[in-house]
Amino acid sequence: MANNPGSTTSPRPPRRTSGESVKDTLDSIIIAFILAFVFRAFVVEAFVIPTGSMAPTLSGAHGTMVCENCGWEYTYGLTDYANLRAMSARAAGLPRVTRNSVAVCPNCRFPNHTIDINDALANQESGDRILVLKWPFDIGGPLLGPHRWDVIVFKDPSDGVTNYIKRLAGLPNEVLEIIDGDVYAVPTDKLTEVTRATLDAARHVKYLRRLVNELHSDQIERDDIPAAARDQLSPRYIQHAAAQVEAQMPAVLAELDGKLTIQRKTALAQDALWRVVYDHDYPPRYRDTDQPFWTPRLSEGDWSVEERTLRFNGIGAPEQAVELMASITSFCSYNVITGAGPINYGRLGGMPVSDVRLRFVADYQSGNGAISIRLVKRDDMFVGEFAADGTVRLLHAMTTNPDQLVELASTRIRPFTLGHQVALSMQNLDHRVSLFVEGEEVLATTDAQYTPNLTALRTIPPLPTPPVVVTARDIDVSLSHVIAERDVYYISEVPRESRPLGFGPWGTCNHPMLLRSGEYFMLGDNSAQSKDSRLWDEVGPQLRRRWENYQLGTVPRDQLIGRAFFVYWPSGLRTRVLPFLSNVGWIPNFGRMRWIR
Repeated sequence: MANNPGSTTSPRPPRRTSGESVKDTLDSIIIAFILAFVFRAFVVEAFVIPTGSMAPTLSGAHGTMVCENCGWEYTYGLTDYANLRAMSARAAGLPRVTRNSVAVCPNCRFPNHTIDINDALANQESGDRILVLKWPFDIGGPLLGPHRWDVIVFKDPSDGVTNYIKRLAGLPNEVLEIIDGDVYAVPTDKLTEVTRATLDAARHVKYLRRLVNELHSDQIERDDIPAAARDQLSPRYIQHAAAQVEAQMPAVLAELDGKLTIQRKTALAQDALWRVVYDHDYPPRYRDTDQPFWTPRLSEGDWSVEERTLRFNGIGAPEQAVELMASITSFCSYNVITGAGPINYGRLGGMPVSDVRLRFVADYQSGNGAISIRLVKRDDMFVGEFAADGTVRLLHAMTTNPDQLVELASTRIRPFTLGHQVALSMQNLDHRVSLFVEGEEVLATTDAQYTPNLTALRTIPPLPTPPVVVTARDIDVSLSHVIAERDVYYISEVPRESRPLGFGPWGTCNHPMLLRSGEYFMLGDNSAQSKDSRLWDEVGPQLRRRWENYQLGTVPRDQLIGRAFFVYWPSGLRTRVLPFLSNVGWIPNFGRMRWIR
């Protein structure tokens, strides 16, 4: 019967069958899965950090320890005993955590034993679980990246399957070189044709040696070798080509010394790359000779360093100093020390690091004098002076004439007043010295005032870093939250047996690397334990057929996956409330969730 046009009652919709309802539900589920896969493929994907190559920025399977000497909490790497039988022979040959292993505290250098966590039950903490943003790389462009100092996930060049994570240090179309722990680069179009040709010839020799190595390993057939390379694989030809490159290299390095510029980290990346030298809020209960401590230069002076505060009560007194006695090196506490016997921090290894920051909170009481910070890098001594009347000065002298201080810059801030607490800091970072007040930079050197001498940095090994010094005169002030930190140090020196194909590590000091279009150079934050662009000597099947279009030590643009941006699941917390889960970290650790810088 037809509906009455004048009726106000809506017609009842037809009843749906159970089969149609099930179909709609399945359609919704399928669409949800498709959207999830599309989201994972093109927008954001989750990854697990497998190793400690980015430690302590990101951790692989690890333990967490509170130092029994100073109370500093830190992470250290360990071996997953539950997975030892599944490890490859090569990985199983790496140093393992044993009953004699210790994790050295980064703050007080105390050797803490690890056996309580790294036991037969594999009571380890899992690697950080991170989120990776993929769509910016798919779109590309100068704004979306990739950018230098981003933390990048990419495919391992040696197999094309494993996901690696490193920090991007080198960009396409530039020559890169690591010198004294810092990254230097120059665009290729600023170099002479002779230098570009020599560096490209060095790359070609590397390519030929790689081919010979793979042929020896029966990884490719000789008939598949490009005709252009087939006649160049004789040892005599390769030796002659290498000799020509070696003969030209002094001239190349001389040109690079005048054109390479230091690649300073972004502010966000730098915040993640500072490493503690000593935090005076965590003084050790007992101190060994190799552990850091503050000490006055005058035994009967006006400085006191007891408890957690540096105090100078010297109204009318001349300048007096307190200095931080610490071995400042590139040693990373994440890397455990194996073997029996006592641990001496002075013998732990690592290169001297002189890129240092000192920060504290000054509590002014009285006086018309000033407090100063003194930092030294090789032959340059810098002094940052903060006077009670608000005058801030940055001064410089050569270490050969430390009394010949020259003012580089000055400014005025709010004068100190009774009970006035102000955060002050000074840093010598990437050949730039800066002074900060309440976290804001107030003075800094210019490139003209302070520029690296690359010839000296190449040829003169660094000496142990001089102590950080704080001086004061005619003032009553207390310094709290005193923290000394060092910058990350990218290592050029590696054991001879670890050098790729008999060369020096790619891109390291005196081994500059030419990056062509679409080639990126990666470094791990844990430089001493990171197999990164410096050491890659294997080529996976996804890159082998590219022949000379792929360069060892680089990641091609199409192998980049995305930028890591958030640790969404650090290793979880454990509890004994549920005994069957007491060895599993299943409770979210919100305090360690963090942005990746």
